[in-house]
Amino acid sequence: MVKTVGKLGELAPGSIAAFEVEGKSVALANVGGALFAFDNVCTHRGCSLARGTLDGSVVTCPCHGSRFEVATGVVVAGPATVGLETYAVEVLGDGVQISLPTSSGEDGQARSAPNPSEASLSEAEPESTARVLAAVPLFSALDGASLDSLVAFTFRRTFQAGEVIVEEGSTGNGLYVVLSGQVEVIKGLGGPRPQQAAILSAGEPFGEMALLGDWKRSASIRALEPSVCLGMDRWVFLAHLQREPQLAVRLLQVLARRLAETNEKLIE
Repeated sequence: MVKTVGKLGELAPGSIAAFEVEGKSVALANVGGALFAFDNVCTHRGCSLARGTLDGSVVTCPCHGSRFEVATGVVVAGPATVGLETYAVEVLGDGVQISLPTSSGEDGQARSAPNPSEASLSEAEPESTARVLAAVPLFSALDGASLDSLVAFTFRRTFQAGEVIVEEGSTGNGLYVVLSGQVEVIKGLGGPRPQQAAILSAGEPFGEMALLGDWKRSASIRALEPSVCLGMDRWVFLAHLQREPQLAVRLLQVLARRLAETNEKLIE
């Protein structure tokens, strides 16, 4: 599978961008003018490497600091122990193309997400993380085993006061749940008349529908004080659903019930 992902001049040296290629999240790094493509999903906890930092030819995961060589995918520093798959990059004119294997049996097949056996559990007790996930409306009807299966794919991130967590109009990458601190929901941030729509505290989620699609964020989220959030990236979640079709069916039932409830309210 070959896909043109952009133009040569759009990715500055020293930067990383993420693209979706045949349902896989692939990162593209510009190292001094040379382009390298690799799995965007960290093999430790499933975080987006495109959100991390690029130091020379080494990318550092923003969640727990795992480091990978972008040219080879080799682990430079833990806690990750499994390397990244890398992909061929070709420049045709000013277009940049990324090539993925066409057969699931080929070497170099991308890992969309770490398996639970390859990924460490949250630093918090798995039971407490499962309780946090149970409070998310999308997961509220899931049984304990289903919730436990999601714990390994979560990560924790701290945001400083004033830091923008998600930006209105940008494509959402996944779910967050506030664990401590407070964040505000703002419409029109950066415009002449920004409006605070809500304040979220511990236990309250935002961005749950971004787990299912790359829709644009309807508002910005900004930390009011130092805040810790539990997160889960869409790529990891969707890859897990592919391995667990019964879980996907249960989530469809949840969404169908919510749609029916919405219809009833409209009729009233």
